[in-house]
Amino acid sequence: MRYTGNETIGFLDNVADSVPGPLGGVMPHRIAERLRTQIPDPWFVWNEFCPVGTHVGVSITAPCTVYLTGYTLDDAPQWMSLNSVVDGRQIRRDIVMQDLGRAVPDLVSRTLELRPGKPMRIDLDPAQSDDGNFTLALSHTCLAEIIGIDSDEDVLPWHGTESRRRWTHYGSSISHSGQSVNPADRWMSQVARELDLRTRDFSLSGNAQLDQCLARAIANEPADFISCAVGINLVNADSMRERAFVPALHGFLDTIREGQPDTPLIMITACSCPMQENTPGPVICGADGVFNVVGRHVDYDEGALTLSRTRVLIEEALAKRADPKIGLIDGRSLLGEEDTGYLDDNLHPNQQGIDLIARRFAFALPEALAKLERQG
Repeated sequence: MRYTGNETIGFLDNVADSVPGPLGGVMPHRIAERLRTQIPDPWFVWNEFCPVGTHVGVSITAPCTVYLTGYTLDDAPQWMSLNSVVDGRQIRRDIVMQDLGRAVPDLVSRTLELRPGKPMRIDLDPAQSDDGNFTLALSHTCLAEIIGIDSDEDVLPWHGTESRRRWTHYGSSISHSGQSVNPADRWMSQVARELDLRTRDFSLSGNAQLDQCLARAIANEPADFISCAVGINLVNADSMRERAFVPALHGFLDTIREGQPDTPLIMITACSCPMQENTPGPVICGADGVFNVVGRHVDYDEGALTLSRTRVLIEEALAKRADPKIGLIDGRSLLGEEDTGYLDDNLHPNQQGIDLIARRFAFALPEALAKLERQG
């Protein structure tokens, strides 16, 4: 059997829709076209198109080959992760992508020109798995085109057991975890494995900006629980003052609640980041790859957001809402002031910091959800 084009969509998890690729395959989008086109920002266009948290899952009874390719912005190596169960244990095989194509941004038209590389093949054998089930985590730092799936026998989609809880998450570059070389090492991926969760991933580097279309996307996605990490992008982009932030936060939560009035929802405030704790943005990246605050150069700056202020405002907003199904995790309990040595570029945690966030969130999440169940 050969599966091509739209026939491959069912094998993809964490996908809203797709577009045709230059090599005749499909390229997944995490947000539906009607919603994603409402944000005309080049960095959003790229990060939404990156298949962060997206998997190809197959269940096979005969050898199978998956053909795909990637499109990258530079020459940095890109990795995928293949997972199966052998002798009752999760086995991970890291795969470096080969013969990548290029994605060339046009900042005027806010589009991407895709220059194809060559298809690569990933050969799977049911003998290498207890149950013939394989999950391929796509790279979170480049685009993907799924070209086809071949086998002598039928291939079925595999996205884990139906008993897994569905976790929808919204967050910034820290959730995106671009500092992780392998998608399996992102903190969300680690937590999902530890707690056996199926994720719907709206991690958008630089773009956790409380956009209404993202709230609508979250509202439209069935979930057993939702988490939203909010604060740092608003400050480092200097995109809101206090006057806009508070009603935007309420509007974001109102929109989610329209679609999911009773789903447990956990707000996560910003992790520690010394340069932004008490200084407004914007933040820029220097030639050395290190981020620093530029800040506004005005004498009167009342209402400018800092990280410490966003935490206070989020807590006050949740108190006013009095929603027993909304909880709060202080981001500093995941990465605190004593952990900021992991911020190699002053802003993003390195892999050690990402691992720390994963361990702490996996520990905190069950109790946070149990508390919401008791309150509800």
